[in-house]
Amino acid sequence: MWKRLLAMVAICAVMAVGLVNHSNKTGSRTDGLYYEASGIRPDAQMLQVNGEAVSAEEFLYWLDSTCAYLVSYAGGKLDFHAQVTEELTFGKYAKSDAANTAALYALVRQMADEAGVTLNEEDLASLDAQRQQYVTYYGGEEGYAMQLQLLGVTEELMHRMEEVPYLYNRMYRTYCDPTSSLYPGDDTLKTFGDENGYVTAQLLYFPTEGLDDAALADMKAKAADYAAQLAAADDKQAVYADLAAKLGFSVSSEGLTFSAAESDASLHQAVAALAPGQVSSVIETPGGYYAALRMETNYAALTEDLFNIYLQERQDSAKVEYSDRYYAPLDAGAFYTKLDELRLALAQSMLAQS
Repeated sequence: MWKRLLAMVAICAVMAVGLVNHSNKTGSRTDGLYYEASGIRPDAQMLQVNGEAVSAEEFLYWLDSTCAYLVSYAGGKLDFHAQVTEELTFGKYAKSDAANTAALYALVRQMADEAGVTLNEEDLASLDAQRQQYVTYYGGEEGYAMQLQLLGVTEELMHRMEEVPYLYNRMYRTYCDPTSSLYPGDDTLKTFGDENGYVTAQLLYFPTEGLDDAALADMKAKAADYAAQLAAADDKQAVYADLAAKLGFSVSSEGLTFSAAESDASLHQAVAALAPGQVSSVIETPGGYYAALRMETNYAALTEDLFNIYLQERQDSAKVEYSDRYYAPLDAGAFYTKLDELRLALAQSMLAQS
């Protein structure tokens, strides 16, 4: 789940570039460290995604997170005005990264709402268990509340953000469900798979990195022996499972479905040349040897690839607008430096009162 969501964040890096408007909802709240550090009210509108407002509190949470990462990566000290590129300072990068992440989360919520996707009881129970872990870790409800205060966000916002990975995963599962309205359809999957040269195979892998000539020859002979055993077998699935177990890796009855773009060219070419049920000879690649049992192409396995394309199309078409009143003049370095000072002072005050 998180792997796919992080991939979305990376893809989303260009989604909001160059879009500016003058959305200036000022908000009314004056609470929290983010307000003290920035002077921006937490419920002010920092940006819009397809017309949906993203609050300053949510944006500043991501800005805080990005700045903390950059400072840690730099060894504890960072000049936010230093150049990353000729046109981009660390401060501008931090703002852009935070805006992209906030926009991504808003887009996931919108897509889930449009698709009628909601969290189920299992998801809600997981969120409750996650919260309880925090409460236990910080010594109770009071300790957890103090940590949120130090962070600078309300529990309501924290819960809203923690829901997004679950919504994303639920939406992905819905997209892969043949009975759902989001499912792309078998014909679409087959067309996509054929046009992009996807193949499915059971693979036996024999790594060769670091082997000398003698060991390399032994490994190739082993690969040839395993390929011959597999080719001669009447029950190829059973023999494949046995050989794979001897090599120490788990077996999937569905095999591996991949395209030329996702694999070594020689491996893809060799597998594509086989008919379903055929076994290859030894396939040599830079990382090792393979023996392959070709299977019927598993088009159903391509739903994740099509889901990512679906997301990319939504991201490409998303309309992201920034507040010229709050976003444009915000200095990321000044905000984070002030926030760090306020957070330290608050922590010392809490410690003195405990």
